[in-house]
Amino acid sequence: MTEAAEIRRGGYEQLLPPPAQPGMVLPASTRLASRARVAAALLIALLLFGVTLGIGYVAWSLLTWSQGRTPAQRILSLRCWLPEPRRVAGRDDMAVRQVVGFFLCGGLLWGFFVWLASSNRRSAGDLLAGTVVLHDPDRVLALSR
Repeated sequence: MTEAAEIRRGGYEQLLPPPAQPGMVLPASTRLASRARVAAALLIALLLFGVTLGIGYVAWSLLTWSQGRTPAQRILSLRCWLPEPRRVAGRDDMAVRQVVGFFLCGGLLWGFFVWLASSNRRSAGDLLAGTVVLHDPDRVLALSR
């Protein structure tokens, strides 16, 4: 059964995530995250930040960055992937993606428009860090660290 038929059968009538860019090699059973998943991760991140008054979210982020994801991405089985070295983003890559990307983008507004306009589903932080966000439902990237 194809992935599209499986999605329709499951009741989720939505567009499939885009295929990888030409020349980009993705790990087996992963795919680029859809805009809906990335948007959901942003909303969950804002909610978690508000609920924990920022302090708990920042502490949790520092722990999960070494796994190539944010707390919200962890909830949604997303990971940041570096296509060139073909590895999961590390703590330094995630710091660039999150912190520098946030401050250079003027917060959420400019970064949101970059993400919407990007044909390859990359946010401004992803462009700066050289990462892409992958959906990893089978958690194969956890084994590659």
